[in-house]
Amino acid sequence: MKNIPDNVKKIINEFIAEINKMLGNRVKKVILYGSYARRRF
Repeated sequence: MKNIPDNVKKIINEFIAEINKMLGNRVKKVILYGSYARRRF
């Protein structure tokens, strides 16, 4: 996530934290796709 703007990183990290709260260690990874994954922002 080194090229993603800080405000977007914050949202992604908050989302991951909530997913981890709900699902615990069942989450193996979170994959970002779409325009941000292609670095079109």
